[in-house]
Amino acid sequence: QAPLSARDVAGQVFISPSYFKHLFKKESGYSFTDYITSIRLQKARDLLLHSELTITNIAFEVGYQDSNYFSTLFKKTEGVTPSHYRKNHQ
Repeated sequence: QAPLSARDVAGQVFISPSYFKHLFKKESGYSFTDYITSIRLQKARDLLLHSELTITNIAFEVGYQDSNYFSTLFKKTEGVTPSHYRKNHQ
């Protein structure tokens, strides 16, 4: 699964990546990166609670190639590690 980038999306609609990012922020109120991150982390929370996948597999499933980076980002956003999130919400 290739990471989704603003360049890829902009290319699909035939505009420059910088203009796409500008339009996205203007219309949604979020940067493209922040929006994609929030969707990935929402999916990760769902998988943590409703699957038996390992943290590493969840990281890959939601688009992160580095499970350590995923865990750090998850903790920064949720305040707990993915494993603690799973344990505390079951």
